[in-house]
Amino acid sequence: MRIVTLLLHDERFSGWSLREKLDRLHFSKQYLRFCKSFGWEPYLYCFHHALREMQVYEREDLGVIKVFPVEFRFPPCLRFGNDHAPKALLRELVRDAPDLVHFHHYYLFAFPYIARFVKTRLTCPLTVQLHGYHQQWRHRLAYTPSLLALRRADRIFYSYQPEAAVYQAFKVLAKAVHVPMPSIDPRVFTPGHQRGAPRLLYVGRVPLSLRTYGEKAPILLLSLLYRLLPYQDVTLTLVGDGAGLPYCQRLAAKLDLDAHVEFTAYLPHAELPARYQAAWLTMVPMELEDIDGYFDGAIQESLACGTPVAALKASPRTPDEGSRGFLLPKRMTDAAAEVATLLDAPETLEAMARKGARFVRRHCTEARLKETLRGEWEGVLKR
Repeated sequence: MRIVTLLLHDERFSGWSLREKLDRLHFSKQYLRFCKSFGWEPYLYCFHHALREMQVYEREDLGVIKVFPVEFRFPPCLRFGNDHAPKALLRELVRDAPDLVHFHHYYLFAFPYIARFVKTRLTCPLTVQLHGYHQQWRHRLAYTPSLLALRRADRIFYSYQPEAAVYQAFKVLAKAVHVPMPSIDPRVFTPGHQRGAPRLLYVGRVPLSLRTYGEKAPILLLSLLYRLLPYQDVTLTLVGDGAGLPYCQRLAAKLDLDAHVEFTAYLPHAELPARYQAAWLTMVPMELEDIDGYFDGAIQESLACGTPVAALKASPRTPDEGSRGFLLPKRMTDAAAEVATLLDAPETLEAMARKGARFVRRHCTEARLKETLRGEWEGVLKR
């Protein structure tokens, strides 16, 4: 069975080079490994902004990766998701003749014409997966063509529970399947207690952005730390790189935080468990309506290691505690006061960590995701 997976955005927002894109761990390549283990023939189509012509890479453990240059961007002035190369993509889809197409992250402006082509020209099953967040009405308006095109999909995989309201509104909820994204290997991310002095942790890309709606803004954690230090002698570790890392380093120096901030840049996945185990609290500077364990890799990894998680509230009405994590006010002064309170209550942190660890180690594993994907993909192929 030949499956083509599509990850149709470039790496402007992350700052990754082509080599980093190919070599670093990413959920899109995790899916290729899943398919390889089924005995299938997997392909990944993706973009990189530095290319002038398509490049093809064959990996024994992954399959075929085709990296395309970006022909144009529409709508203009967006940081993410507006990359297009329709002629090249459709040409290669015809050439590779997949039995199934899986589209990663369908809130992209390429999805409507890709979906139409797959269902009318290739006439094969189409599945889609959002690795994102619940869209507010003004964003849904801009993405209306993509949302309407969901009706062409055979299955919709999602991990953030509030997304179900979107599917209900567009009458596609019956095709939606709740899955843990990206999932963890419980043999790698194990509980442990290596905690010394209070330490906060951030793991992920470092974009040059202060937006917390739909993306993470680790820059804000420096503002939080600045306001937290009068309450607590605490250290912040930022693991990851990206376009915003140099700015974060300059801001830390400007705020005189150098003694309290550790920048590790990118770390291999195998080195992350020790970082989680040493932290008192993992910070997710992103607006969420709940922390349920199904959504976001850093949340799953931290909980699997027995370290509690705190994100930002989606609205003032959101409770202070989610299902398996803490939710902080978006105003950094108030968030710092809440974090100080949590750090003074280790029993509260431990109780939430135990609850989260039990859940993700049972429900959010790679084995569970792999089993669900295979069952759904084989199901649409048999129709």
